[in-house]
Amino acid sequence: MSLREETEDAALPLRDEAEDVALPLRDEAEDVAGFVLDAFGVARRADAGATGTLLAALGDAPALLLLDNCEHVTAPVAALAARLLATAPALRLLVTGRQALGLPDETVVEVAPLDDATALRLFETRMFERTGRPLPGEHRAGAAAICRALDGLPLAVELAAARAALLSVPEVRRLLADRFRVLADAKAAGPEHHRTLRAALDWSYQLLSPDKQALLRQLAVFQGGFTPAAAAVLPAHGPGLLDALAERCLVSPVDGSPAGGPRRRMLQTVAAYAAARLAELPDEAAAARDAHARHFVALAEQAAAGVRGPGQRDILRTVTLEQDNLRAAMTWLATRPGADDLRLATALAPFQHFTGVYRQGRDWLASALLRRPDAPPSLRVAACSAAASLALLDCDYPAAATLASQALASQALAGSPDAQTRGRLLTLLGCVERERADYPRSRHHLDEALTLYRAAGDAWGEGRATQLAGGTAWLSGDLTAAAALLDASLTAFRDLADDESIASTLTHLGAVAHFGGDQPRARRHLVDALDRFTELSFPEGIGWAQDLLGRVDLADDAVASAAERLRASLAIHRRVGDRWRSASVLEAFAEARRRLGDPAHATALLAAADVIRHEIGAPTPACELPARQATERALHAALPEDAFSRAYRFGTRTPVDDLLNLSGSPAPLALHPTP
Repeated sequence: MSLREETEDAALPLRDEAEDVALPLRDEAEDVAGFVLDAFGVARRADAGATGTLLAALGDAPALLLLDNCEHVTAPVAALAARLLATAPALRLLVTGRQALGLPDETVVEVAPLDDATALRLFETRMFERTGRPLPGEHRAGAAAICRALDGLPLAVELAAARAALLSVPEVRRLLADRFRVLADAKAAGPEHHRTLRAALDWSYQLLSPDKQALLRQLAVFQGGFTPAAAAVLPAHGPGLLDALAERCLVSPVDGSPAGGPRRRMLQTVAAYAAARLAELPDEAAAARDAHARHFVALAEQAAAGVRGPGQRDILRTVTLEQDNLRAAMTWLATRPGADDLRLATALAPFQHFTGVYRQGRDWLASALLRRPDAPPSLRVAACSAAASLALLDCDYPAAATLASQALASQALAGSPDAQTRGRLLTLLGCVERERADYPRSRHHLDEALTLYRAAGDAWGEGRATQLAGGTAWLSGDLTAAAALLDASLTAFRDLADDESIASTLTHLGAVAHFGGDQPRARRHLVDALDRFTELSFPEGIGWAQDLLGRVDLADDAVASAAERLRASLAIHRRVGDRWRSASVLEAFAEARRRLGDPAHATALLAAADVIRHEIGAPTPACELPARQATERALHAALPEDAFSRAYRFGTRTPVDDLLNLSGSPAPLALHPTP
């Protein structure tokens, strides 16, 4: 039986909560027992109450009593259950609802939404019942997407199938943005809350007290889940409210939470309902979104301050989990007064480096800088520095140099220049000149930055400037100076327990060993670095280590392995937008393809590298130039001049992705007539 259905039409309260009226006490457990008797068609005995009559009807034999949908009468059902079980030990109760009864011997079993396959079967079955035809094969993927979007909730899936029988699967999928209007079935039998998704959620919502309703509404501001600490910043938060919503299955735990406590989430359908309710109250919505945004600005700034240290992995994991919330905060702050959007964009720049989304970070910073011309000078300097760093990673050297120079000028005008900030900006300019192959100018900027960091007692900054000076040294071909600088940098970063910087320094040392001819030592450093980068999920580092390991493989004449590593490296560098390294990998990949017997394809790869270098204004690094020149000489020797020219022209006008697809073909690239 369904206690919900028995009581919905009358809507009589089982407990009168009016504070000013004295009413006779009533036995709510007896009321529930009476509903059960009515469902059984059993008349009450004159000599016993409803509970006594029910016990007599059940008898002493083992029995199972199912009470369905009890969340609106939890307390009286619990009272009745306690009486029944105390008197009839052979009786077993199966009670469904959004909230446990709280009895000592109760076993709580959480019923998860349907898995993808089961939800799809339900969808197909209900559509067949409506139409008499099986779901067309071309619509199965769309139907599966609908089921996933509805969290596998059976009622929602059934309503979607009913609507798809009238419209079509693609049309229902398109209309799901307004799921509460679309998912209604006026022809369905049963109570209203079984006919529309909105009514079903209205039913659960109306069973909540006003303070729980408010918290449920405000939790809709979170995207991708939340921690209890984050939920606590909402205006409606109060002791025990979040747990109460969890007990009613309106919020659910998320496995794999970081060290801030068990992460929670709302199902998409519940979240959409809560968001619709919140939108009805604009002032409350603004207050909740302000609180949400303030929390994530603070989280981002705290994470940025601590990411270069022993807690690096946990911080990166936390920021990664909160990407959706951080985006939501940025979207909201862009519409609000103040400069919190600029603060957030600045704090997130290091993490956009770690995750390889350079362009997103640049866009956020550029937009916020335009919106906030009157932001505090120190904040604008920090934002320009962050934007310069991401422009460098995006290989936009003119923008990086301009932003860094502007920040240096603004800092000088401020009258109290900060040595560490100036050191960071000079480090950026040193990196720009390094990638442009102006090694003396690069080293000049890095040496000045190193002096500033030492004077300020900034151990991390000193280690970073030393590391980058080592990178400039080996790229220029000065391997002896590079080794000394990088050894000092590695010691500093081991002391600081900065995993990413340790891995980056090991990669530099692997390059020094490789170009110095010590391939076993290079491989040890690079494998160690690759393992560390992989643990950090740092795409730039993974791609860089694979690039150099591919070169080590080439030096060891393991050409097939080299080609696979270089292909993987190139895919990563292209995904994150690192065109400087993409060009270098293309040149090494060209040598691998040449050795695999495909000189025309190798020539086209060299041409693609040249196109990139021309676009970004960065020549082949000095240490790589001899290998590049040797490859080109070998290709000229392998191909007639007209064939070389045709292959080169093909490479200049063919997208790199298409060139990579050609490398999977077992046959050499045929760009010249067969003799």
